[in-house]
Amino acid sequence: MHEILRPRLGYYCLFFMLVVFASVLVAPVSAEAVVSISPPDQLISIGSNVTVIIYVDPDVPVSGAQFDLDFDGDILSVISISEGDIFTNGVSTLFSGGTIDNLEGNIMNVYGALFGKNEVIKSGTFATIVFETKSSGSSSLQLSNVVVSNSIGAAVPIAVINGIVSINGDSVTEVGEIVDTAGGGGGSSGSGATGEEYENIELKEITERNVILGQVISFGFDDPGNPIVSVNFTGLKNSGDISTTIEVLKDTSALVDVGPNGLVYKNLNIWVGKAGFATPGNIDSPTIYFRVNNSWMDMYGVDSSAIRLNHYSENSWSGLETKVMYEDVEYVYFESKTSGFSPFTITAEAVALGPDSAVLSDGTMILSEAEISEIEAGSNRPSTTLDDISDERELAQNTLAITILSIFVIAIGRSRIN
Repeated sequence: MHEILRPRLGYYCLFFMLVVFASVLVAPVSAEAVVSISPPDQLISIGSNVTVIIYVDPDVPVSGAQFDLDFDGDILSVISISEGDIFTNGVSTLFSGGTIDNLEGNIMNVYGALFGKNEVIKSGTFATIVFETKSSGSSSLQLSNVVVSNSIGAAVPIAVINGIVSINGDSVTEVGEIVDTAGGGGGSSGSGATGEEYENIELKEITERNVILGQVISFGFDDPGNPIVSVNFTGLKNSGDISTTIEVLKDTSALVDVGPNGLVYKNLNIWVGKAGFATPGNIDSPTIYFRVNNSWMDMYGVDSSAIRLNHYSENSWSGLETKVMYEDVEYVYFESKTSGFSPFTITAEAVALGPDSAVLSDGTMILSEAEISEIEAGSNRPSTTLDDISDERELAQNTLAITILSIFVIAIGRSRIN
């Protein structure tokens, strides 16, 4: 009797170990909702307003959030707090901008929630805060008392990313406004100063800053028709007042021989200082922040990962390293590092063209009705992300391990019974 029970007992022990091993393999990883300040690092000239986004990226369904924020009241002062879009997708919400104390430098008890049992799992803006700048210096933006909850009011695990705003002492001086070439408005034409054909310039925007040795200088632009948000570099000399000019073009720049590859969003010329200024001897780490309209990307079926800023230099185009910084309801914002300033284009990898499609000389793609319908239909399909692929691979590996272990246990059990 004992000889019969012994192999069975060993078989049951191995089966129990199999169950424990399987539960460890398939146990879900704890998910976190990331609450971050976007952009995390800003350089602003005194006199300009600072816009900060509180961004929530949940890994599980959520229905509410809250936070406090501390800042330096000697440097920044809150102008407004407004509700973002993460919970406002056609349903009723409750939102409170909290209590602002600009003397102490804090905002307390900002909260928002969906009514009922509604939940969201998409990422989005929870709140937008606008500050005015009071003096030069740096102010950290520290989130505290951060809670993200689900529909039953239970808090979910979170990760918090704080930010910083640096204010330099140079006031904003706009020495050139928009030049509307269609209306024949005032301002200097591009042909005299930059070599661009006057008729090809859609608008021109100019910003001037005082370039100081060792300081990061940011030239900001705010015209809605200008995709460039800012041009930034570190000054290597005390160069005095330097202007940066953005020319938004109707077509490929007259200064280049051939257009870039890909689907063109905007053609541009970017000029910093007079000829010969923007060199490694005068500036370091030049970067360009720009934005692309979400509706344009949706129209042509391109993802933000396909967006590139291209630089024309030495008679050829080169795609610059481009990364997504953040996004809001209307735009996705990007950063690119460049080696210099001259003609640029913002492009995207184009979708495949059919026989009834066409590409205009400026890169604009004309699609057939059938292709537009296909793109619209595709935008409604669930997308597969790298996380999805990773999860599928992990599940396949777990399944294989469990299968092998099961065969091994069954084989041992049968051999002992025999």
